[in-house]
Amino acid sequence: MFLLDLFLIALFSVAFLAIGLSDRLRTYKRLLIIGLYLTVVIMIIAPSVADNIAKLVSVEYGSDLAVYVAIAFLVMSFSVVYARGERQVRITTRLIREIAIKDVKKT
Repeated sequence: MFLLDLFLIALFSVAFLAIGLSDRLRTYKRLLIIGLYLTVVIMIIAPSVADNIAKLVSVEYGSDLAVYVAIAFLVMSFSVVYARGERQVRITTRLIREIAIKDVKKT
């Protein structure tokens, strides 16, 4: 079990370092990533801590709490990505209309 713990921590370390070292991230996003990383490591090393936190919020197991939190983050992330995509569509549509109007005025 100890080898599995080390493997998981190493895997998450590589993933979070790859994301966290990006130049495009703002400070609050880096802090969020560090906090998420530390939470994952603590849950791997001491699963009883996750169980105790889960019981505080009326969830039976720490693993269930982790799944619920992950689903909430995924829904939130999807919403942000969707909103950005819709914004880009509006901007592109507006630019295309402006270009079309300018082309009509030239002819």
